[in-house]
Amino acid sequence: MPPMSKDNLRKVTVYIGEKNYYERNQLRDMFKAQGITQIVCHSTLAGLKDLMFQIPPDLLVIGDDFDPDVFELVSEVRHQKLSDNPFMLITVLVNPNNPESLDAAIRAGVDDIIVKPLSPERVQERLRLITFHRQPFVVTDTYMGPQRKNMEYTGRVRRIPVLNTVLEKVNGREFDKHALREAVDGSLQEVLQAKLDRQSFRLGEVCERLVSAYDNKMVTSSVQSDLIVLADVLTDASDVAIRLRDQQLGALCTQLSENVRDIADRYDDASPSDIELIRKITMAFKAAMQSGPVHIDEQPDALDLASFQKN
Repeated sequence: MPPMSKDNLRKVTVYIGEKNYYERNQLRDMFKAQGITQIVCHSTLAGLKDLMFQIPPDLLVIGDDFDPDVFELVSEVRHQKLSDNPFMLITVLVNPNNPESLDAAIRAGVDDIIVKPLSPERVQERLRLITFHRQPFVVTDTYMGPQRKNMEYTGRVRRIPVLNTVLEKVNGREFDKHALREAVDGSLQEVLQAKLDRQSFRLGEVCERLVSAYDNKMVTSSVQSDLIVLADVLTDASDVAIRLRDQQLGALCTQLSENVRDIADRYDDASPSDIELIRKITMAFKAAMQSGPVHIDEQPDALDLASFQKN
């Protein structure tokens, strides 16, 4: 692997979340030995969150027993609910007596897992690995984070190289708040588009199942459950579309979600027009995606939303 200049590592910011006083200090000293000087340690999740809202780190290092909600913290970062940079490197330190933490960390979307106890040599090795060989991100129905070797994927899954500010700083790049926002937005656009691709696949899957149930008169409570799932996927797609500044697609998904929830309330008495709406949802979604973003000050006339609403 390429050398890591201590001069450039001084620009890297590391946040450490560890409740044990001695282990916090030990970790801080190990990262200092690599040349990193911007290190902030926290003993509580609340304190760490407050700081991350203000200034995102380049690398977050947290113990698996730091807090009961430690893996929820990782998920919040990845879905940009906690920090301006959902692509920060995240390392979880796992106690060998907590094997269940391994699965939880993987599902949450961490970059690296290190089993305690630590050594300076181990910290250096793993830091170099995630800096120079970070895995691309993937987006599925339930997961957003680095690609996993043993994870099974269905449908189209894009592998997206995302921003790695540790690598950027090691290579000499400077970041102010504006530069960071621009760099994050570049990766975020691809991730959000991948989310829409996944939602398109999911919509097609659920709509096909629903139409088959209605055509074959197999209308059970599972149909209502699928309708609720369909409405939720459409709501999520609307949120993503709006973040992509595609007002047309966002409006379409919102309207379709409302229509589907209405059908779910009377799923066992759906009309022919209700079923026809379900047939057209995937087609409407794909047509709106292909028509391209429509900005908020433009009239969404590229697609007639009313033509996809129920009569």
